[in-house]
Parts: sequence; structure tokens; C-alpha cells
Amino acid sequence: MASLDPAKFEGGNRLDATDRQAAQPLVSIVIVVFRDCNELQYIVDSILPFRTEALEIVVIDGGSTDGTVDLLRGYGNSIDYWLSEPDHGIYDAMNKGMRASTGDYILHLNAGDRLLNLPWDELRRCAAEHIDVVTCRVLLDSKVVFISRTGLLSRIDNTWHHQGTFYRRAAHLGYDTTYAIYGDFEHNQHLLMRGCTTRQLPAIVARHAGGGVSEADTGHREVYRSVATHFGWFWLQVSRLRFTLRALRARLRTSR
Repeated sequence: MASLDPAKFEGGNRLDATDRQAAQPLVSIVIVVFRDCNELQYIVDSILPFRTEALEIVVIDGGSTDGTVDLLRGYGNSIDYWLSEPDHGIYDAMNKGMRASTGDYILHLNAGDRLLNLPWDELRRCAAEHIDVVTCRVLLDSKVVFISRTGLLSRIDNTWHHQGTFYRRAAHLGYDTTYAIYGDFEHNQHLLMRGCTTRQLPAIVARHAGGGVSEADTGHREVYRSVATHFGWFWLQVSRLRFTLRALRARLRTSR
């Protein structure tokens, strides 16, 4: 379905008045994509086996011209809502996805990610208790399991993997679009400063391929900016030391 704006297209079963979900979904999975049609298909296909009325799929495309819109149309009613229009970067697109979602919790999956599991029973209990953030484990490059943590380390480093974090939609603060790489980290720190409630689950919910933009060294200055903004000068120095030691260890490993 094309809108009146020639640069904007949208679709999904939500726009079909005869096929609207009667109940609010428990989880909304938000996918943002730009010029990566093939990868989008892999992500969506990994989600569809979990498709029930408790799961909502939302796709936000940045106005791709590589066949993404045709692919989205081809999924028919398998996707609840999709939008294709120009945006102002990944966090602008993620904010659009959050606003378009209707589930109790939001989970983000992007290029290189695959859904492996949804801990339905635990998420229902968390929703009943109004837990703001539910963090799960993520398989990295099919080799290492990322285990989420919450505590003092969260003041200096990203201890919640984005592809394993379920945010209660009512508690979501939105992403600061002045961040290009670490907007999710800034959002996490903002939530912690606001006193969000958290719960860690042992389930491995997604597989994530490394090498993304968030691993670039240039993103460290955004980490430092967020730490300084939310926790102050002392924790900024601790964060600088942590990343310096991490870079030194990496150089030592590669020099052997």
C-alpha cells in the first residue's frame, strides 16, 4: 500500500481492518534495515516460527531501493506493520519502530541477528510484575555466549546486549538521535539513572554476528559522553581506563 507521499510506503496486517489482532501482543520485535534486502529476509524467516498472537513484527526501512519494499509486500499478513521512508539514522528508525509497536515488551533485531528463543512464561511473569528491562543471553558469532549483568559495571560499559534485551514499552525513554553508534548504551544508562527495575534470565534468545558499527573504535567517545552525562567525572575516568586496558590486551593477543 503506497501513501500519498511518494517516498513513503507502508503495509502489514495492521492496516487491514479485517485482520487486526484482538489482544495486545506480549512482545514486539522491531527490525530496522537499510539496503539489505537479503539479510532482512533471513531475520524475518528466523522469527516466523515463533509467530503467535503474542508476537508482533514491526519492520522500519530507511527508504531502500534494492527490492526491500517488494520483499515486505511479499510477506503479506506475516508482518504486522512495516514502513519504508527516509530517516535520520539508525536510532531515528528505532524510535519509529518503538512508536509503531503495541507489545508489552520491545526487542530489537538487526542485520546479522537471528531469533533463537522467546522465554514466554518468564516474560509474562515479568509483564505482570511491571519489570522495566528483562535481559537475556546472546550467542555471539555462534561461539561465545554473552551473559548480561546489572550493577556498577553498567556505569562504564554496555552490560546488556541489545539483541537480548526486552524493554517494557511503557518505560522506554526513546533513543537520543544525536548518538550515531551507542544510542542504545545511552538509553540503558538513562534507564538506570531513572531507577528502572531489571531482571536477568538465563535464556539464549538470539544469535548476533560481530563486526557491526557499534564495535568501531570511534564509538568510544560516545560511550564516554554517556558515562559523563549520567554518572559523572569519576566514572568517566574508570570507563576510559577500562577501554584502554581492553585495547592493550587486544594488541597483545594479536602480536603473539
